[in-house]
Amino acid sequence: MKDVQYFVPATLDEALQLLDKYGAGLSVLAGGTDLVRDMNLEFKIPDGILWIGKLALEYIVEDGDFIRIGAATRMQTAANSGLLQKKASAVARAAGKLASPPVRSLATLGGNLCTASPAADCGCALLGMGAEVQLTSKNGQRIVPLEAFYLGPNSTVIQPGELMTEIRVRPQVDGEGSAYEKIGRRQAMTLAVLNTTSRVKLDSNGKCLAANIAVGAAAPTLLRIKTAEKLLVGQPFTEEAVQEAANIAVQEIKPIDDVHGTIWYRRKVTRVLVERTLREAANMNGGNN
Repeated sequence: MKDVQYFVPATLDEALQLLDKYGAGLSVLAGGTDLVRDMNLEFKIPDGILWIGKLALEYIVEDGDFIRIGAATRMQTAANSGLLQKKASAVARAAGKLASPPVRSLATLGGNLCTASPAADCGCALLGMGAEVQLTSKNGQRIVPLEAFYLGPNSTVIQPGELMTEIRVRPQVDGEGSAYEKIGRRQAMTLAVLNTTSRVKLDSNGKCLAANIAVGAAAPTLLRIKTAEKLLVGQPFTEEAVQEAANIAVQEIKPIDDVHGTIWYRRKVTRVLVERTLREAANMNGGNN
């Protein structure tokens, strides 16, 4: 293995200067669950590593219209967050389902997004919650909706010199709920064969005021099923509407056959999980929204 430079900046400004200087040759290290694996297997050997553990990017706070989550927030922190459990429940649930406890103690939400896996647990949950990310460089900041963040497998809009510093989610309010579900080849420590997230807001008469639906592991990138969302909004939130939204999702995904599952299976599971998460988010099954 070639020699790799290792940088430990003490401030965000110092980190941004290093990113500007070394560009794409510098890989960001947070929890290291993906980068260290790739280096060990010699899939990816960067010229340099930038560890961001001293930049104070692990936090979860409610601030005005948003829940702000530092990009270096660990999965176990997110899964155990009372704020997320109450006001962004799909995110807390997804974080708690990722891999194993040792991995969750290291892996970060920002890393899960930047890896750009079409099957990412928190990527699916945050997309379904309508999240946005803050990308920072020495020239300033820009906010990118998560649905515009992914370009393809392992590819995002992050430019050389930029660092993801924060994730923002609008908190659930009264009458609103969210849900995340995944199917894997095992009950635990498994990559999603298919995962879905739904966020639903109803008025006091049961009419749908807002809806988000995201599906993962069913296309080159995580997908928002916007046609199904539009179908639900403004209509009574009925079992028939839930089933029709799931039918649309089945038609809009673009699954492939791979070692984890077949096209046929992914289409069948999409229908089941979209229906299940919509019902749960709308509290149709007696669950807590």
